[in-house]
Amino acid sequence: MARHERPVDPTAGPLSSFAHELRKLRVEAGNPTYRRLAEIAGYSASTLSAAASGIRQPSLDVLLAYVGACGGDTAQWRQRWLELDEELRAAGSAGAPADPARAATPDSRPAGPIATPLAESPSTVPAGDPPAPATGEPTASSGAAGPTHDQPASPPRHRKLRRRLVLAAVAVASLAGTVAVVPMTQLKWPASGATAAGTTTTTACPATTTDAAFTAVTYGSGVHVRGEPRRDQGILYTIQPGCVIGLTGYCLGERIADSTSQTPDIRWFSLADGGLIASGVVHGNPPPGLEPSRCRGDRPGPAAIALAIAPDVTGPGGWRLSATGTHVEIVGFAAYYADDPALPAERRWHQIGMTGLAAPPFDLVWKLDRRSGQPGSTAEIPVAAVACLGGGAPTDVLDVRVARPDGSSTAEALPLAADQRLAARRTACLYP
Repeated sequence: MARHERPVDPTAGPLSSFAHELRKLRVEAGNPTYRRLAEIAGYSASTLSAAASGIRQPSLDVLLAYVGACGGDTAQWRQRWLELDEELRAAGSAGAPADPARAATPDSRPAGPIATPLAESPSTVPAGDPPAPATGEPTASSGAAGPTHDQPASPPRHRKLRRRLVLAAVAVASLAGTVAVVPMTQLKWPASGATAAGTTTTTACPATTTDAAFTAVTYGSGVHVRGEPRRDQGILYTIQPGCVIGLTGYCLGERIADSTSQTPDIRWFSLADGGLIASGVVHGNPPPGLEPSRCRGDRPGPAAIALAIAPDVTGPGGWRLSATGTHVEIVGFAAYYADDPALPAERRWHQIGMTGLAAPPFDLVWKLDRRSGQPGSTAEIPVAAVACLGGGAPTDVLDVRVARPDGSSTAEALPLAADQRLAARRTACLYP
């Protein structure tokens, strides 16, 4: 039986209030277990639970992972973290008792692989920090989950250095109120050295402009900035790791694998100077509701999708889900059922899996014994196929069919109410 969290009094101080709001965000996300959040965020369940304990201030990396896994606004929570950090520092300098956050130990990652629930072929999340791409972007390869990143995880010494760089960048960002902000279009990018292709690496983080729509944090070995949203374009310059960068929007381009979750993503984030960086190589996401914009060399967004369901001929007790569409590269699947078949009123959407390919069809086998209803059940289950831009980035392009016990589906799409449509979209495109 799971233990209940220790109550947190939001009036007990800034740290307790911060933890209370984090717990509220989790409740608003459907109150997922910390184990489920760990599968999405890439940190252990104990680390995420500690972040909302109110005992110590979580690191910025852990906070952003927690908020992202709950579908929250990472830019807004980053600002909250900076304000909390400043308040705790001020209290400490005024002679207040030392805050427990200052004694925080390094964040821990999962001690072992974590199985992906409801997926056709459960993948695992390796222990340790996400791999650090040597080129600023994951390398491409084929596969059901899209291109993958071949670089091994950073050794512990490099992980600690990266965390220190992130915290240093946050400290610099917290002083932004006393430092003049220089428009990015006026920046002179100082080089620490030129590459063989003539590109340069900056020796300082670029200024965050006031017109930024959201922010992200660079990590790994730095992030390459390109003129078009694909990796065969020349590198304009490279931003060092540990920088908090302002982004004006995003456009759609080459599909790459997210360095943290290894899920496919076609979003490329725009800098104020017109440069583009792949979504999968920074920590941060656009705010909900921000639509993609156009950029040079971009690709059109998903326009239509169709779902077909049939019995799985490779083995008993399974359905084969197959989606096709126009300008679709990433598809998430979700099904609507109750965790306990005896409680049909408690049905909700469950993610089945997400797949990314260069061209349709997008096929996924769903083994019925992975849900609460066993093979032979007479229940009909709504199943959704959603065109995604990446993990946590659904579109409104979806098709919902009612799957029958024999593995066939209805000829007509199932219309959904607005709230159910939104829930199906978000669930299908979760980070698996």
